[in-house]
Amino acid sequence: MESGFSKYIGVALLLIFGLATVQAQYQVKATALTHDVKDLSQRNSKVLDQNGERCALIKFETPLPTLFSFNLGAQQIEKRENKDDEVWIWVSPDVKKMTIRCTDCTPLKDYRVSLKGGNVYRAKLTTGLPKETATVQNVQIYCEQTPFFVSIDGAAPVESEDKTYHTVLPIGAHDLAVSAKLYKTYSGSMRVLRSKAYSDTIRLEDNFGEVFFSVSPTGYSVLVNDEVYEDVRSLRLEPGHYKMTIRKERYEPYEVTLDVALAYQHLVKATLNPLFTSFAITAAEEETEIWIDGTNRGRGKATVELDYGEHKIEGRRDGYDTWEYTTTDFNALTPRAIKIPRLNRQYGAMRVSFYPPEAAVFVDGKPVRSQEGVYVDPHIATGIHYVQARLTDYKSVRDSFTVENGKMYVRDFVLDPIALGIATITTDPNIGIYRRSQDNGELIFLGHTTFTGKLPAGENIIEVRNLSGIGCQYKLFLNDKEQHDPVKFPFQRKLMVRANVIGEEVSLKGGPYPAFPIKTNKKLNIEPMKYEITATKKGYVPFKDSIDLTDPKVEKLVARVTMRKETDTIARPRQYQSPHFLQRFYDNAGILYVGIFDLGYTFDFNGRLANDSIGFNHILTFGVLPLRYRIVGLNIADFEVCLNDPVEAPKTIYYVPKLSVFIPADHGFAARFYGGFAFNIWDDQNQASSANKKAYILGGAALRFNYVGKFPVDVFAEYKWPIRGIEPPTENTELYFRVGMSFSVGLDF
Repeated sequence: MESGFSKYIGVALLLIFGLATVQAQYQVKATALTHDVKDLSQRNSKVLDQNGERCALIKFETPLPTLFSFNLGAQQIEKRENKDDEVWIWVSPDVKKMTIRCTDCTPLKDYRVSLKGGNVYRAKLTTGLPKETATVQNVQIYCEQTPFFVSIDGAAPVESEDKTYHTVLPIGAHDLAVSAKLYKTYSGSMRVLRSKAYSDTIRLEDNFGEVFFSVSPTGYSVLVNDEVYEDVRSLRLEPGHYKMTIRKERYEPYEVTLDVALAYQHLVKATLNPLFTSFAITAAEEETEIWIDGTNRGRGKATVELDYGEHKIEGRRDGYDTWEYTTTDFNALTPRAIKIPRLNRQYGAMRVSFYPPEAAVFVDGKPVRSQEGVYVDPHIATGIHYVQARLTDYKSVRDSFTVENGKMYVRDFVLDPIALGIATITTDPNIGIYRRSQDNGELIFLGHTTFTGKLPAGENIIEVRNLSGIGCQYKLFLNDKEQHDPVKFPFQRKLMVRANVIGEEVSLKGGPYPAFPIKTNKKLNIEPMKYEITATKKGYVPFKDSIDLTDPKVEKLVARVTMRKETDTIARPRQYQSPHFLQRFYDNAGILYVGIFDLGYTFDFNGRLANDSIGFNHILTFGVLPLRYRIVGLNIADFEVCLNDPVEAPKTIYYVPKLSVFIPADHGFAARFYGGFAFNIWDDQNQASSANKKAYILGGAALRFNYVGKFPVDVFAEYKWPIRGIEPPTENTELYFRVGMSFSVGLDF
């Protein structure tokens, strides 16, 4: 078998071989130096080496001057310049050889030179990199004016909406033209190199004049050579001759011609003449509607603007004659005032008869007198009217009718008898009993405290009220010709207020009445209305809430006052209608609780069987947490029934005393940490034989999800350490570790 060390050596050799292969692909190469006898520029050069001698200049021709570095041993480069396609270095004539390096290439070592000060030498550098043979290069043109147009080598202009134009061009010289609206065109040339991307900033000269507009009113548009500008204050235009038209809806157009000069500011002032007149129309009666050309423009008063021409103005009102006026006289500078006089009323007549003739008759809600069941009104206003007839023990009749101008409405009515039932109603002493009429909703008084008599069959709305007018409603259903058992409709409500602290001051305030103090945990008989509950105690945040006792379906109600200390920063709900006992258990830190009985079920996810096969552990728990103060609780009477114990008999009972620490959190969550003992007191195989007793030390943690109105849920992890009766298995210690979920329900005493 190959050792791990030999594997690492093999991998390292492969990496070195691969690196050498990549570098061999691109290698720095240089031609021999040649003396340029025609170049005498360095005869009087002031570039000196460390010994004060004139340096020699080496010009390396390369398209990649920025990628090379030179190592001269003990000497150094006295000066370096990167030209377009060359790199120039000034070195001491004492240099005999150098190393030339390039990124991503194998360096050229021991490159030998023979130099004389003040002379110029030339050579070519190559690497084989793709950059050397590139035929195109990135080009970037920047211009402040946007949008601008770029034309290269006479091609069609290309628009750029950004300030920077990007393209790719072949290596070499190119013609460049940059133009923009309202600016002079720039023309020039550019040289694109392999060695670096081309970038240039073009600044265009202004080629416009400015035109400023002062127009009244605003909201106009300007038409300039078939181009429209909306509500413009100024324009920039190229020099030239322009025809401008200023337009606004319902105004005469204004035209002007203008010669715009370069770098000059022009001003156009105009006042537009309106093509309409303002009309102020008022009616003598506020109910009169104002109509203009068939459109409703308001009631009683209206101010409108009408275009030049003929218009029809009307005053309308249902049941009245229409007033009309046609206007054609206009003056744009002088508003017109038109007054609509009172309109003439229209009338008709009505005749209605009723049987039985004793019925009371109402027209438009007002009682009228009838002659033997006949009512006649010869002069009634046109429009919609209502007629109604009532008679005890008869069904009321009601109808709506329309009276037309100069016409009579005729109708005959017959009232049908209604069935009655006999009812007995009682309520609290000195409380009034009323029935709400099914016809018009009127309140009919029946008596105080007790009523016995006839009521219409069917559903009746019964109200009970005190002298202050406070009351509540009940529904009473009676059958035809049947006597009902007495019905009691209670007026007062029963209320009990519970509090989580002792010694607080609680008061109730109902409606407009002053607040009054009450005692908690005591039943109260109070009137049905909405109340405000307030509670105060030194060191606690004041409590305030409301409760509604007007619903007749609610005769008994428990209100809960939950106060928290001023130093307690954990937000908790203010009131619970029926909170679970564990919610109160966590919320009331600082209160001593005694006797909390709990039943629960645990589904253990780690319930492996003794033969190491997969299984689940089902556990029933029951017990009492007798003492709990602040966040510490002591369990001394808790038991567990394990239906499928992984290390004991299938059914085992444990006695589990333990000490718990609770950490309340917001929104119904709490963390719990506990430790204690577990004693095997019975199982279905040994029946609590003393020789088979087993004891464990246990510890665990749980996260409790505890919402109001639901059972609390614990997600827990727990471990048991054997201390008696059994030796811990060597490889199955996970049998003593369990994770699971438990569901609990309980009561406090």
